[in-house]
Amino acid sequence: MNRTIAVIASLALFATTAIAGDRARDRDPVTASSPISFRLQLEASGSRFEIKLSMGSRSNMNTQIKAEQLGLDTGALKADGPLRFALAREPGQLDCAGSTESRVATGKCSFTPDDGFSRYLASRGIGTPSFEQSFDLALTGANKALVDALADAKYPKPTIDQLVALSALGTTPTYIADLARQGIRPDDLEDLIAFTALKIDANYAGEMLRAGLGELRPHDLIQLKALDVSPDFLAGMKQAGLGKLSADDAVQLKAVGVTPAYVREIATLGYPNLPANKLVELRAVGVTGEDIRRARKIGIENPSAEQLVQLHVLGH
Repeated sequence: MNRTIAVIASLALFATTAIAGDRARDRDPVTASSPISFRLQLEASGSRFEIKLSMGSRSNMNTQIKAEQLGLDTGALKADGPLRFALAREPGQLDCAGSTESRVATGKCSFTPDDGFSRYLASRGIGTPSFEQSFDLALTGANKALVDALADAKYPKPTIDQLVALSALGTTPTYIADLARQGIRPDDLEDLIAFTALKIDANYAGEMLRAGLGELRPHDLIQLKALDVSPDFLAGMKQAGLGKLSADDAVQLKAVGVTPAYVREIATLGYPNLPANKLVELRAVGVTGEDIRRARKIGIENPSAEQLVQLHVLGH
């Protein structure tokens, strides 16, 4: 399961640090007096802006923003010269001014937290954000609607950092409601963060619930999606003769690289009814059909799964 955990962690970390930069490693606190600089350019598709921000000791804060959210159009960087824009969101407003050269704008920004939003978070028992936390909340697009949706769905109160993570990953009230309609509710906010990071939507959850794996817990769905276990993969396994799998069976099969083709190959060589755990054991050490043929050449006509593993490890 270590690979599953690593996949989840890397996805969540990638999505959140793209916005939050290296805040966790800061040695100097970021305050209203900390200088903010920006670099603005069109992203590859030409339909959105990519903005890179540095604030005090923090750097590498990157996000993509629709042109209208900055009060600009996509042609704003075509001409060299002065440029101003603002990003206004519920947690606060970022005001930037600089100049454009060769379709790239650079300059300085100031950020003003919204006192009303700060009071709202405090009134909901989440806490009063610091200047830096307000900045992160604004940059990730946190809003009251998300806080209300979490409360309506009976999730625990988020910490400010959890609210930043959920917002950075694009968790919306609609997403939470769609999961609920499928009878899916992640066990806690960390699981909800993993759901969003892995893009476990209501469609995927519904398909997996109907895929014959038995009762699935939210954590099962996280592991399945982290390893890209799909309904097609499960259908292929069933066609290869491997039905009645549990979620753990499916995760382990996918984790070690057991495919429907592998199951069929082993079956045609005389092992049509191997359970999932034996297939996992064989594939984990690299046993293939060639190992079975090699065993028979040296006089072991019907080697057990354990013998195949031993022969492969010993190089016979």
